[in-house]
Amino acid sequence: MWMVLNSPSGSWNPVERLIFPAPTPSYTIESFPGELIQIPRRDGAQVPCLFLPFRHARFLIIYFHANAEDLGLSYTFCQVMRDLFQVHILAVEYPGYGICPGTPDEAGIMDNARAAMDFAINSLCWPADGIKLFGRSLGTGPTTLLATEYTVAGVILISPFTSIRALFENQVGRLADFVEDRFRNLHLAPRIKSPTLIVHGMQDGLVPPDHGLKIYSAITSRRMLVTPAAMGHNTSLLKDVGTFILPMTHFFSLPDYTFEDI
Repeated sequence: MWMVLNSPSGSWNPVERLIFPAPTPSYTIESFPGELIQIPRRDGAQVPCLFLPFRHARFLIIYFHANAEDLGLSYTFCQVMRDLFQVHILAVEYPGYGICPGTPDEAGIMDNARAAMDFAINSLCWPADGIKLFGRSLGTGPTTLLATEYTVAGVILISPFTSIRALFENQVGRLADFVEDRFRNLHLAPRIKSPTLIVHGMQDGLVPPDHGLKIYSAITSRRMLVTPAAMGHNTSLLKDVGTFILPMTHFFSLPDYTFEDI
C-alpha cells in the first residue's frame, strides 16, 4: 500500500552536502497526481516514488536518479523511458531529496532502495526476473548493491563510480582519506549475476571514465560497455540514439514485442 506524503526536515554536515548535493525540491506533494506515491519502509518510514505504468509491459525498471536531481527533475526522462521501451517505471527518492525526509547517507538510501524492491516484488507482485535496476551517477550505488542481493532481468549503470572515496581522490587527492568510503561499486561488481549495461561518457569531468571501465572489467556476468566520445556527466541520454537508446534496445531487446503467427 502507499500513503499520503509528508514534508522533509532536518539538515546534514558539510561533507554530506558535498557527497549528496540535493537540489532545492522541484516538486510538492501535489505534483504528479496519481503517479507520485509513497511506499512503506521496513522501519515504518515512507519513501516517495514515481510509479509510471505501461499497459501490458513485461518489465519494470526501478530507477535511481543522479546526485543533483530529484524525482521532479527526473520525471520527463522517466516518462520518455516508459513510452520508448514500453516498461513500467518505479523511480525512487533519496532521504533529504525532494519531499523525502531524512539524511542522505548510504544507509538511508539503501533503506529506500530495498523498500522499492520489496514494494515491486510483494505489493506489485512483480518477479525479480522481470525487473531491471537502473542507476545514474549517485544512483549507481544503490543499483549495484541491490544487484548483489537479487538476480534481476538487467542492470543499467550510467556514469558509475568505483567508490565514493575513489571519486573524492580524483577531486581532492589525499584529503579523501578523511572521507568514509561508501558505495564500493568496484568491490561489489564481481557479485553482480545479471546482464549489465554500462554507459560512461569519455568527456565526463565529474566521474572519470576509467571508473566505468574498471567496473566493466570486474563484472563476470554478460555485459556491455558503451563509451560515447562526446558525452559528459550531465549530457542528456536522449540526445544521441547511439548513446543509450540503441544499446538498451540491442542489449536488452527492448521494447519487448510479442508477435503472433498470421
